[in-house]
Amino acid sequence: MEITKKWALGLSAIVFVGCAAQPPREVSTISTSNTSLLTTPTASKESVDGINITYAQASVGFDTGCDFNQTFSDDLNDCAKLPVAVKEMAIAHCDGHGRKAMFLGNGTSWLQQTVSKFRCDEL
Repeated sequence: MEITKKWALGLSAIVFVGCAAQPPREVSTISTSNTSLLTTPTASKESVDGINITYAQASVGFDTGCDFNQTFSDDLNDCAKLPVAVKEMAIAHCDGHGRKAMFLGNGTSWLQQTVSKFRCDEL
């Protein structure tokens, strides 16, 4: 039984490392071009360590040099854009704790709204 637990733990570690997302990006460097909000953004999971922001958005086009297929993956990618209000909300939240906002990626809520995840890093 002990060996089975070790194998399960080892395989879990390999899967976790293999599925790791790309590194976070500083929020101030993320494009806001051609994005607009359809709903007012709402914050959740607010803490000194980060914030999640949920909203519905309209986005047109892609940033130059982006891989079209990568844009629709669940992984963090260089093509992700943020509406201005979302970007400002994340920066203000982290600034309030004396930290820098880092974008971790987007997900989707059960209502099919965008959920942007941010981490607050030490300056």
